[in-house]
Amino acid sequence: AENQLHAGAEVVQHGFGPRVELVFRRFRIEGVGQRLIAEELGVSLTTVEKDLQKAYRALVALRQRLDTE
Repeated sequence: AENQLHAGAEVVQHGFGPRVELVFRRFRIEGVGQRLIAEELGVSLTTVEKDLQKAYRALVALRQRLDTE
């Protein structure tokens, strides 16, 4: 499962750039809270939430592509 998360983080990075990948990695892999991530990056909590939504959408799209191959 952890390998899948790391692979997912790479997919997210290529699709949305380093901040979205960092937010995804810090939250899903390292277990850091969203509010702390926002403080660390100097962005709003809403921005972190939206970044996570982008990451999850990218992973769902990847899974759908892999399922149809």
